[in-house]
Amino acid sequence: MKYITAVPASAGLAVGTVRYLRHTQSGLGRAVRSPKEEQEAFENAVREAQDQLIRLERRAAAQDRDIFMVQRVLLEDEGLRQEVASYIRVGAGAAASVERAAGIFAGRIRALEDPYMRERACDILDACRRVVKVLDGQPHETLRLTGPAILVAEELYPTDIVTLDRSLVLGFITSAGSPNAHAAIIARTMGIPAAVMAGPELLEGCDGRTLALNGDTGEAYLDPDEATKTRFAHKLRLQRRHTLSQERLRAAPCTTKDGTRISLMADCASVEDVRTAVEAGADGVGLLLSEYLLLAGRVNGEEEQYGFYAACLAAAQGRPVTICTFDVAPDKTGTEFPREEEANSAMGLCGVRYCLAHPDFFETQLRALLRAGLAGNLRILLPMVSTRDEFEHALDAVYRAKCALRERGVPFAETVPVGAFIETPAAALTAGDLARRAAFFNVGTNNLIQYTYAADRVNPQVRAYLPAASPAVYRLVRFAVEAAAEARIPLCLCGEGAAQPALAEAYARLGVRAFSLPARELLEVKEYLMGVTL
Repeated sequence: MKYITAVPASAGLAVGTVRYLRHTQSGLGRAVRSPKEEQEAFENAVREAQDQLIRLERRAAAQDRDIFMVQRVLLEDEGLRQEVASYIRVGAGAAASVERAAGIFAGRIRALEDPYMRERACDILDACRRVVKVLDGQPHETLRLTGPAILVAEELYPTDIVTLDRSLVLGFITSAGSPNAHAAIIARTMGIPAAVMAGPELLEGCDGRTLALNGDTGEAYLDPDEATKTRFAHKLRLQRRHTLSQERLRAAPCTTKDGTRISLMADCASVEDVRTAVEAGADGVGLLLSEYLLLAGRVNGEEEQYGFYAACLAAAQGRPVTICTFDVAPDKTGTEFPREEEANSAMGLCGVRYCLAHPDFFETQLRALLRAGLAGNLRILLPMVSTRDEFEHALDAVYRAKCALRERGVPFAETVPVGAFIETPAAALTAGDLARRAAFFNVGTNNLIQYTYAADRVNPQVRAYLPAASPAVYRLVRFAVEAAAEARIPLCLCGEGAAQPALAEAYARLGVRAFSLPARELLEVKEYLMGVTL
């Protein structure tokens, strides 16, 4: 028996036969033709890859279709195509050019601070790998499972896991990868046990052997002995009972022991996240970050943005979706995004400040949002609002966006609520003024703590100065709660304060009645709050 330690990526247990998924390497025996011929070959390969993705999208389950749609859009990215073309012009072959450009773009995304966005590099690598396969005349390999199995690979790409027969996938473990990678996220959605970063020794001669995998701890046993098999069998029986209990909890409303109704919504960044939130029993999307559209350091146009927002709203199936306008900060957009050099970006031109300073950029997003509002229950949230004047100027931009759409004769949602994101002490202290114009409040505890204690939350040297439980922040939140109650507008609390059960209880005692948190934390927080008396 060989003991393996990895990083847990999706909870659950599995025991079964290993199937090793190899991603074969291309590049041998390539003949480079003229730049014109290579460019034509690249264009044809992109079209063929997109056709493959369309076919996969049509066959895929509803919650997975956006994965293929995103990959198709990535292959249309002008920056990526120009990067490929520049290598072809200097004499490189199309396949090698795609591989090089994919590596550069994936590297840019992996350099971002946000862990969720960083792992979207897999989408670029997966989509470009498909183009390279077409150029090299090789089929895009798909593992054919003939029976239940645990997958082992160096790294799994989104299409690897989606195109498999799910009923036969017991779990997966990778030598590299990340718990935030797309395949791991899909595994959590599907309830497939998974672990990542097990090290390259995992891959040596593993195919066909028996593996016992614990996705809760990241532990695995290759060729487990009888005692280990018996222990896992017992835990699997307990796991099935727990699953039934979780399903009942998911369907129940979140009501405290004294009958207080608490609304639990989800933080999201993609269409897939919204679908996951719905499946987890969320009452809606309390915060959808639109920075996903800025990943490659470029701004998507109105049509691309509209398609993304409309898809998110449709996926929510009528539940409210609060979409935050772009918060253009270096930790969210990468170094390629156009912005002035700032000595302290956390205190600089971010959030609604950047949007007001770049009206064309802002109003393009607002037009896309207003158009998408016809697809569902939309609420627009303005980040980093500090004063009522800022909020008024932003409302003026919303008005101009509506006028532009009317002039073009484009239908849009006329009455979309616009709210303020309370993330600074100034906004909390003047919440009464903001409540006279805002249709709702979101309170962002992460930034509120950061600015209250003047400690950058991405700087490890001052992490000790950022308390999770803070009397100072509680007082600021109370100001916002009381102002919202007086103005009779909704308030939702986001951030770490919503995701930790004890902190959620403390904020609920201040009067907060709606929280937004990651979908994976919903059931734990719900179960905790249902056991307290306020």
